[in-house]
Amino acid sequence: MKIKEKVLLKDYTTFKIGGPAKHFVEVSTIEELQEALVWAKENKQQFLILGGGSNVIVSDSGFAGLVIKLDLQQLDFNDNKVTVGPGVMLAYLLNKSLAKDLVGLEFAAGIPGTVGGAIRGNAGTYGLAMSDVIVKIKYLDDDYTVQEMSKKKAGFSYRHSIFKTNSWIILEAELKLSTGNVDAAKKLVADRLQYRQDTQPNQPSAGCIFKNIRFEDVDLKDLKDRNVDVDKFAEHKKIPAGYLIEKMGLKGHVIGDAQISEKHANYIVNKGQATAEQVIIMISFIKQQIRDKYGIQLQEEVQIIV
Repeated sequence: MKIKEKVLLKDYTTFKIGGPAKHFVEVSTIEELQEALVWAKENKQQFLILGGGSNVIVSDSGFAGLVIKLDLQQLDFNDNKVTVGPGVMLAYLLNKSLAKDLVGLEFAAGIPGTVGGAIRGNAGTYGLAMSDVIVKIKYLDDDYTVQEMSKKKAGFSYRHSIFKTNSWIILEAELKLSTGNVDAAKKLVADRLQYRQDTQPNQPSAGCIFKNIRFEDVDLKDLKDRNVDVDKFAEHKKIPAGYLIEKMGLKGHVIGDAQISEKHANYIVNKGQATAEQVIIMISFIKQQIRDKYGIQLQEEVQIIV
């Protein structure tokens, strides 16, 4: 295990933003991970687990502790069951599953980042998410001991799991996929990837900034009175945050080198030299505008690391 010092985290995030980690290490086995965690504890250092670097905004001052880049790459297929490590890229898992004539992960098409991050945030699209394919999860508990839990105990909900509320670390997941029409699945994946390419920015970003708004969390009649076309989102019962931001005319708004994407209003993009501070100011600005206009308190989907 080689622990480095003062490693720039912007090189490890899709946003290309982030100051230096005081200490940094890459681990590719559970034993290396446990060793790194023990090192952090013995040296009284906070630790941060970093996967694919999407869905995060890292402070300009970096992280004053040990950043552990998780690179557990296990991937095994047994009939329709898949055992996968958290460091495997979600896109790679999708492609390998289709190559094995397994369907069920099409919703993951175009979602950036790793399996571990996708499980932690219960990533998904089109009304489906990781919780729909998870069977069980192996993880490290607070004592750095390997444990296992069923899907039911993972506390999955919209963009949430139990791993967001504690320091447990995902080591491995078992997924259950299906045999089915692989050609149709491949076409669906290709269509969705093309749609994403057409509608989402290709500049550095952290992915969608805000969670979409669930019908159950808002006063739908009040929103209709405020000229929000609620009915068009009845299928999934969620109002896209990007729809409200675009409706406010905020596409293209700039603070420094941080810009609300002109392609998709729920993305903030890095035009080149954007700072975390500029992005966080932009997030606050958007939340204030939406709150004042629609009475909705947007919630970040991204993790802000300070």
